[in-house]
Amino acid sequence: MREPALLAAITLLLLFQLAGEAIVVFRALPIPGPVIGMGLLFAVLAWRGGPSVDLRETARGLLQHLSLLFVPAGVGVML
Repeated sequence: MREPALLAAITLLLLFQLAGEAIVVFRALPIPGPVIGMGLLFAVLAWRGGPSVDLRETARGLLQHLSLLFVPAGVGVML
């Protein structure tokens, strides 16, 4: 994958997370911002007919390394 495409896909994911956080802050909702952002991203992708190849490959790469994100939480629980 090209570097600019990877950067654009990660930026898109982070922008939807930011939008979800902004909605939670301004509406004082009891739902986590990333969950709302994920719902917004789903709605946009459903409307557009699915993710682009770049977004699909970026998400696949992030999901392959998702277990690494649980290591700090697991260490915190053990302590």
